[in-house]
Amino acid sequence: MSRRVVLHIGSTKTGSSALQAMLFERRAQLAEVGAHYSAHGVTAGAHHLLAASIHPSAWRIHANVLPEDRDAYFTDTSRAILADAAAAGHETIVLSSEYFWGSFPAQLYKRFRAGFEDCRFEVVAYVRRPEEWVVSSYLQALKYGEARTFGEWFDNWKGRWASGIHYFRVINRWNYFLDAERVHVIRYADAKANVYKAFCEALEVAPANTDVPGKMVNPSPSYESVEKMLVVNRSDLPDAEKAEQRRLIMRGQKPSDRSGELLGEEMRQEILKLTHASGRLLEKMFVQDGEPLFPAYDPPSAPRLSVADPA
Repeated sequence: MSRRVVLHIGSTKTGSSALQAMLFERRAQLAEVGAHYSAHGVTAGAHHLLAASIHPSAWRIHANVLPEDRDAYFTDTSRAILADAAAAGHETIVLSSEYFWGSFPAQLYKRFRAGFEDCRFEVVAYVRRPEEWVVSSYLQALKYGEARTFGEWFDNWKGRWASGIHYFRVINRWNYFLDAERVHVIRYADAKANVYKAFCEALEVAPANTDVPGKMVNPSPSYESVEKMLVVNRSDLPDAEKAEQRRLIMRGQKPSDRSGELLGEEMRQEILKLTHASGRLLEKMFVQDGEPLFPAYDPPSAPRLSVADPA
């Protein structure tokens, strides 16, 4: 039987950690409807070890866990996932890691496909308005030691193809190299109340009780915490002490919806112009309902982007 591999690639900061926690906790319910969420290659509820073993840089985060021969680890783990799904008679295999959000060398996609040879592929990506996503990405970077201001960080980051801001390129490369049967692009704004339910509906699987409360699994620093984080990250404290200070800031902060204030109107328009063509291509190729991907998203003089060659 040709199994369906559903690959959730992120994006980052779209409820991925909450989704992964629910997928992992509800493996038994998913199994009842033929969907296999394996425990192989998993850390923190996600298949980060599987992904990191073929990722050009993420393996360093897990260097104390992954073996020296990472390629063999990927081969052995993918085989174990396939074998377990076959033994259980599960038609669908679900894999999830935000490490797959980015634009990578062709070899990564080919290696992933070879690990799940003879399978059919579908790709799932949650997307949010790019200006919101950029701010949220910066706040997350602060949490892990970023010492530049938002403007400095954005100027350095925006032009990189691998940064993830070019949604169409990220998603279409997976579509192209996996020869995906279907690509599910889910608006985070529509799904954030229950990312797990939205995921199950997109996959057309119906496990018991998808109406479950969401969890705050990976919160970002609030707008009010930015300056405190920068002071810590720029200090001469040892790395361990910096991490502890950041943890205390996170623990003491109050919920806030002011993060958008990091963006001035000029920078907001720059982001919209930079990502306009990408959003339009996503609508054209992958959005099923015919509605605009991001309402009121129409900056002038947007650059053209071709669908012809994802490489």
